[in-house]
Amino acid sequence: MFGFIRPVKPELRVKEADRFQQVYCGLCHAIRARYGRFYTLFLSYEMTFFALVAGCGEQTTPQPCRKRCDAHPLVRRPCAPADAALERAADVSVLLTYHKLEDSRADEKGPKRLLAAVLCRLGRRGYERARSRLPEEDAEMVEALAELQALEREKCASMDRAADASARMTAAVVPRTGDACERVLRQMFYHIGRWVYLLDAAQDVGEDLEQDNYNPVVLRYGLRTPGLTEIREPLERTLERSLADICMAFDLLDVRRDADLIRNIIFLGMPLATKQVLDGTYQTNGGWGRHGSL
Repeated sequence: MFGFIRPVKPELRVKEADRFQQVYCGLCHAIRARYGRFYTLFLSYEMTFFALVAGCGEQTTPQPCRKRCDAHPLVRRPCAPADAALERAADVSVLLTYHKLEDSRADEKGPKRLLAAVLCRLGRRGYERARSRLPEEDAEMVEALAELQALEREKCASMDRAADASARMTAAVVPRTGDACERVLRQMFYHIGRWVYLLDAAQDVGEDLEQDNYNPVVLRYGLRTPGLTEIREPLERTLERSLADICMAFDLLDVRRDADLIRNIIFLGMPLATKQVLDGTYQTNGGWGRHGSL
């Protein structure tokens, strides 16, 4: 959906880079098995990261299986086998994707709005299935999205209020276990959602100024030009506060699987994405090629 949450490849060991790719492919197959091909079009690094975190408490890493897919029809490629973490990530991916499309349908204009409406119609059946599997999570997302849309309509200049509504949508993905792990994960994904929302707003400043779209960064600082140089310091501070809370939450988790890979993403990848967006040097997938191919 955004592509900001990704590992720093030069700092990964070969087996960790392979593992990330396997989980990415495994999630694609899980989405396809549960919801068909349509929602695989919206496969994201963010949901790959969620799948890694959702399964990080497991003791062992299962051996990858080999499968063909639409992108690689001739050669079987290694992918992580379906498990509870991948299935939950598939369900959550569908819910978040559908609500993002609904938000675009409400906010965009012209052809973009029409495209979002068509995609919502195509994705409705899959969304209903995901909602039946995660009704409490969906209800929390709907409530947060309604608040975010109200803030957008009133052109709210508070970055914190807008980011809070978006962050609560992300925190809703955490499994309801009623224990300390749930509280830590909700804190972690709340700040991940806040960071992604504000970083995306910073990335879109130029486009939103040109198209007169809602952007809390533009309104908060009264921007008239797309450059972030003058506001970089305060914007970087607020992003770093969320990054610090994400790191602290991760350190409280009992991580038994993929610890080094997740740590690379949180402690290296996310700060690097922050720097690149604020510098104006951000590229999808860090310039390594097409999305999903590390």
